[in-house]
Amino acid sequence: MSFTSFADGTRWSDVYTAATCAFLAGTAMFTADFALTLRLQTDGYGGFAIAALIICATLPLVVLSPLTGRMADRFDSRALMASSGLLQAASIVAMAFTDNLIALYALVILNACGTAVNQPVVSALVPLMTRREDLPHAVAMVQTGTLVGLAAGPAAAGFVIGAHSAAAALMLAAGCALLRVLFCLDIRTRRGGIRRDLAAKAAAAGTAWRLRGDRLLTAMVFGLSAVIAAMCAVNVLSVFLVREVYGASEGMYGLIKACWTLGMVAGAWIAAAVIRRLDRDVQLAWLLMACLAGVGLVCFGQGLPMFTVLLMVPLNLIGGIFNAGENSALGIAVARRVPEAFRGRANAAVNGRVNGATLLGFLLGGAMSAVMDVQTAFLAVGLVSILIVLACLPLIRRAARADESGADESGAGGNGTAGSGTGAAASAPAAKRTLAGAAALPPSPPRGW
Repeated sequence: MSFTSFADGTRWSDVYTAATCAFLAGTAMFTADFALTLRLQTDGYGGFAIAALIICATLPLVVLSPLTGRMADRFDSRALMASSGLLQAASIVAMAFTDNLIALYALVILNACGTAVNQPVVSALVPLMTRREDLPHAVAMVQTGTLVGLAAGPAAAGFVIGAHSAAAALMLAAGCALLRVLFCLDIRTRRGGIRRDLAAKAAAAGTAWRLRGDRLLTAMVFGLSAVIAAMCAVNVLSVFLVREVYGASEGMYGLIKACWTLGMVAGAWIAAAVIRRLDRDVQLAWLLMACLAGVGLVCFGQGLPMFTVLLMVPLNLIGGIFNAGENSALGIAVARRVPEAFRGRANAAVNGRVNGATLLGFLLGGAMSAVMDVQTAFLAVGLVSILIVLACLPLIRRAARADESGADESGAGGNGTAGSGTGAAASAPAAKRTLAGAAALPPSPPRGW
């Protein structure tokens, strides 16, 4: 089992295949989730049962992140991707043959375990396919695949359920998961396997990585997680804002929600063009903060009285663009600052915190709906998000200064930063790092509110 990368050029065929796998994974996930949601609602279950379904689908991504990150760094990437796809296909097929609510929850947890394994593997693998200058383009391509799957999944589920049944929609989702397994076997870039001793060698050299040891990344992850928790809280209330405050139809609500996803697709490519021009890590942190502030302003704007609900269409498009920008900024920052040997667990650590914030946001949304009206909640969350960004700015300035001083000391000692496709790690953090193919991708699904 060999470790294979292509530092001499970008392996675009693997990038295209990875984007296809991302599309199939997104379609399978959201087709199954949408089908189960409709099934529970049709069977007479209330909001508590559906909320429990969301928790079951999210909790493994948080709890298992330390384990799945180590697995991604230790074991062969192709074997992990195929195994996760098979686990998801089996669990989705089983969902079609049971009516027991507890059994459905258990199967949803198993399905989420497959996603928890796949996320850090893909996040660590795709960078090895690309050169530094092509990395934002590759990230945008894979993110687009996931987003298209996100949009296609519910649409496919609705069509199949209307024409046949929820069981047929689940079979479609299982077929997408199996097809993903076949496509992932065609990806020639690999990591893990016999290279599992790389982490031990790096640790022996004193380069063991911890998120809390990187002040800049810690500030970025804290800011993003806090804003995500706030945004997910009002995401729970968005249906009430559109349907009750403005009296809009179900179709209008669907259009508004789709605009956020469309904005994320466009934002992924805009972010790729911008990030190609950013060489310093701290510039990525400022980009992240700007996008978080933009999302906060969009949220605040949605809480203002409007003469027509149609104004929410451009607001959601803009919000999706900012959402994609922050995903890309954090992903590339993780890539540039984490040694290759620890990239799987780094992505798992970041994703675990972000998914935990998502779960917390859903719980906060229920509490907010009981104590304030919908528009006030949007205004409050928008202001809180901007305040979070302002609180993170001093942390980023201090972290940037620490990076610069660390780079100066490293240069003075003759031990400049080093990065390579074989996983050599920098001896000290630096604000400007060399890279021969490294990145992190947004979690799957991407952080779309």
